[in-house]
Amino acid sequence: MSLNYSADLYHSAKSLSLFAVTGLALVAFCELLAFILGFGQIINPGLTGDFLEEAGTSLWLLLQGLVALLQLPVSIFTIIFFLIWLNRAYKNLAPLRAQNTEFSPGWAVGWWFVPFANLVKPFQVMREVWRESDPDFDANSGFLSNTIGGAPRYMSFWWAFWIISNIFSNITARVYDPEDMRTVEISGYLFMITGVVSIVAAVLAIMTVRDITQRQEARFKNLGALNEHQLPPPPNFDQPN
Repeated sequence: MSLNYSADLYHSAKSLSLFAVTGLALVAFCELLAFILGFGQIINPGLTGDFLEEAGTSLWLLLQGLVALLQLPVSIFTIIFFLIWLNRAYKNLAPLRAQNTEFSPGWAVGWWFVPFANLVKPFQVMREVWRESDPDFDANSGFLSNTIGGAPRYMSFWWAFWIISNIFSNITARVYDPEDMRTVEISGYLFMITGVVSIVAAVLAIMTVRDITQRQEARFKNLGALNEHQLPPPPNFDQPN
């Protein structure tokens, strides 16, 4: 099997996807902890940490603060490896013979940091990577197909839940005050809502990463099979010895 046309350019994103998926799973775990603590804030908002130096401080909010400290390195880890994975997946589109790309590997990552545009452009990037990683090909023409349709429905849900989770996270951060007992019950509801939405977003993001990675692996394999069965070019007898 000859894969020389792409072996030097295509690099499997499978290993990077494992790091990205691990980070997303840890994000979901942290959000689950916040959800559980939020439920505790609602059913028993008056629980305080009297055993601490600052008597009367809400035990729930202190625990939420510890979860927030855990979320910081987890979020950094996840963002780094998710974007590295995305950059690699987009770079793979060229050796995978993608024909309808709009972005570049750099901007596939860069759009996540552009205000307002990052509400739309990153999803378009992900949709394009998914579409152009289509592993099926037309057996009659011999060319890999490029699905014209949009992303699968679960990816649209992922993006919607991702945006909603960021909105509720910002609201929760504004309401949350470890030194104000009046915010205990209110922030409990917000932590629960944010937790549910963020967990759903993380699960759908995991599905997206795994799906794109598997599609690229299958497309690369099919390209190799297609290349193997292509006839070599006819000899040119007109060239001088």
